[in-house]
Amino acid sequence: MRTIDEAFQLSIRYTDKLTNRVDRIYTRDEKQFILKKKSDRERAQLEAQLLQDLIQKNQPVPSPIKTKSNEYIVQTHQSYYVVYEHLQGKHVAIDQLLEHTHNVSSQIGSSLAKLDNALLEVSDRHTSFKKRQVLTSLYSNIVPFMQKEEIALDVVHLLTELSEGMQCLEHLPTQLIHRDPHYLHFLFDDHQVSGIIDLELVEENVRVLDPCYFATSVLSDVFSNPDDIERWFPAMKVFFRAYHQENPFTIQERKALWYTFLSIEAVMIAFFSHDQERMEKNRAMFYWLYENKQMIDELIHLR
Repeated sequence: MRTIDEAFQLSIRYTDKLTNRVDRIYTRDEKQFILKKKSDRERAQLEAQLLQDLIQKNQPVPSPIKTKSNEYIVQTHQSYYVVYEHLQGKHVAIDQLLEHTHNVSSQIGSSLAKLDNALLEVSDRHTSFKKRQVLTSLYSNIVPFMQKEEIALDVVHLLTELSEGMQCLEHLPTQLIHRDPHYLHFLFDDHQVSGIIDLELVEENVRVLDPCYFATSVLSDVFSNPDDIERWFPAMKVFFRAYHQENPFTIQERKALWYTFLSIEAVMIAFFSHDQERMEKNRAMFYWLYENKQMIDELIHLR
């Protein structure tokens, strides 16, 4: 920590470990910062530069601070570290997100839409991020992996049957996206979105992946409770409407929602293939979404 202190000139008083790669720093002048350990220097540099551009677009994302050498990154013990200014706000509780007024889900929908708009506006300045296409990833990587490892072969069978319909994903609008807009990555202060965090996975992909990923992150947390599942749909309908009002979905994106949800769950099944319990949960979520196509279509007035 001494190397970090000297490089960023923070006058560190003490730190709290939040995760195995994230610490909160408290300074002697009563300021707070977030320290993150990175595995890839080039990726960390790209993210820091992107965040600065997003701040110029009035987006509530963490601001990386520079060292006394005018750099964003410090290397120590073969690891890379970036320090961010601390954003005011707290994570939203799932009950607040699902409450009957749905003000929280509406605010998040609007905030995510504004972020995606800003990411589109700065895309031309940031062409070095990974470029992926959800359809290609699904049928060139995920499905072959599941076949080879004999993972959820019933899901593989369904994905094979759906391959023609899945082609609608190929021509969707692409841009830089957050890629990991879990509901816990939105901070609230005084009942307003005060921060959007954890942009380490930004990539170029289909735009609709962002709102769909948010919705599945909520579904995952409520899936074991039938009462909460009933509350999921109206809350997500408000979320999608708020997103659409700020950043309208194309007709093609509306038609692709259900397929995008299924693609996300297929990725999760493969990702958690080493963890039987979590894999089976995502397999069950895949089937729930598969069986509720009409409901998903109704999220933004397809029917």
